[in-house]
Amino acid sequence: MHERIILDYGVVLEILFPDRNTTNWESNTSSIIARLSYGEESFIFTGDAPESIEKYLIGKSSSELNSSVLKLGHHGSRTSSSKIFLSAVDPKYAVISAGKDNKYGHPHKEVTDLLVDLKIPTVSTYEQGTIIFETNGNDLWVK
Repeated sequence: MHERIILDYGVVLEILFPDRNTTNWESNTSSIIARLSYGEESFIFTGDAPESIEKYLIGKSSSELNSSVLKLGHHGSRTSSSKIFLSAVDPKYAVISAGKDNKYGHPHKEVTDLLVDLKIPTVSTYEQGTIIFETNGNDLWVK
């Protein structure tokens, strides 16, 4: 069971992870993973969670992962956004939040190539700056 927060009529935020005390865990591994939903549209925010946590969530509740928008883990790093996780979420859009010309090389080519292979449209902060999605609960628009 995970924490469920009603934000407004029809707007729900679910904390999918952590589902236990992570006090002594490495900070990326203990990243909060949340799913925000409104009507038929939903968004998953994965923080910097690594592939091991993605796999854990798939084993625990893969049916709860399908979402309209996925904010890729760890700025599009190869340590996150595994093929199995991307397939479970099956987003209409993937969002890469990374600084332009950052010193880490985010997003990593392996991840962007995987997104192309899976035919997942991508929007990124390093190309567009602030990204805004709008929804009426039935349809979704990216600005």
